[in-house]
Amino acid sequence: MIRPKTENLDVIVNISDTESWNQHVQKLNKFLEPYNDSIQAQKNDVCRPGRYYEQPDNGVLNYPKRACQFNRTQLGDCSGIGDPTHYGYSTGQPCVFIKMNRVINFYAGANQSMNVTCVGKRDEDAENLGSFVMFPANGNIDLMYFPYYGKKFHVNYTQPLVAVKFLNVTPNVEVNVECRINAANIATDDERDKFAGRVAFKLRINKT
Repeated sequence: MIRPKTENLDVIVNISDTESWNQHVQKLNKFLEPYNDSIQAQKNDVCRPGRYYEQPDNGVLNYPKRACQFNRTQLGDCSGIGDPTHYGYSTGQPCVFIKMNRVINFYAGANQSMNVTCVGKRDEDAENLGSFVMFPANGNIDLMYFPYYGKKFHVNYTQPLVAVKFLNVTPNVEVNVECRINAANIATDDERDKFAGRVAFKLRINKT
């Protein structure tokens, strides 16, 4: 899924109309608040990257499960911290956040590295999409955020995010974007399920 959460997965920004993009900014502020570094330091663990954070019960209930820190500062230019551009929405360089739905006891990546990539769905979309940067770098999702043990046991679990900052989208044109997770055990080509390992959304930057 993507954030900001919008109707029909359309991210539309009218740069000259503050109201049109401020709604996205307010949603993102609320969404990212639990990722504040101070909150993460208080509630979650500093984990070793590159391996699963397994917490077996071993015959004794291991509850609650601990969660790994995902700090807001990892989102770089899309963190919104001290950002006069409001996640880029006031300047026509918006950040869109990609997140995986939670699946209990799923070992995403099958012990191999995984990342998110984004493309324009058609040739004209690719041309109009322009360049973009991703945070964390290369759209990486670390294994340490898996497995997820469920809401009841994993009370402070923080989902990993990938932020995509679009730098020079062709203005006044609707661009179809698709982002997908590249992981050994996540299928992204099931035509019966358009959201299996991927998400498609429309991006439009209106300039007068």
